[in-house]
Amino acid sequence: MKVTIAGSRRLPAGQAPRLLVRFLAALPDDAVILLRKGLYSEPGRFESDVESLCSILRLGWEWCVPAPTDTTPGRSSVYFRDIEMVDRSDLVLLFLTPEDAEEGHSGTSHVFEKALDADRPVYAYSVSEDGKVERVGEYDPDHLFHELVPSA
Repeated sequence: MKVTIAGSRRLPAGQAPRLLVRFLAALPDDAVILLRKGLYSEPGRFESDVESLCSILRLGWEWCVPAPTDTTPGRSSVYFRDIEMVDRSDLVLLFLTPEDAEEGHSGTSHVFEKALDADRPVYAYSVSEDGKVERVGEYDPDHLFHELVPSA
């Protein structure tokens, strides 16, 4: 099983990863978590926190890095990385700020759109500065992951 987990760089520290502990612990031993990383930048705080949780729980993870080409130079390679991650995933979990969830124009929101395009189960959560969590979107028509994903 492969799961893409992505979060906004503007998330409050530590809130979203707390939601993931029970979810990650319930995954099969051979599960692999796909995490975003920039081509030249360090991973965001959220992704680093998820990597730490995976390490503690002895789950596999993989950094997915943009691969610029002549046809996908610069920023467009980031979008193609996201599409490839979704295509490789059985499930996509996303964590956004309330502003990102409302506006729908962030890179993390783009991953939600690509999951819908690829007909992949996806769950999106909004995490506010005060720690309030709300499920703001989902697509899982066969209810494959409804019992497994974090509840808001």
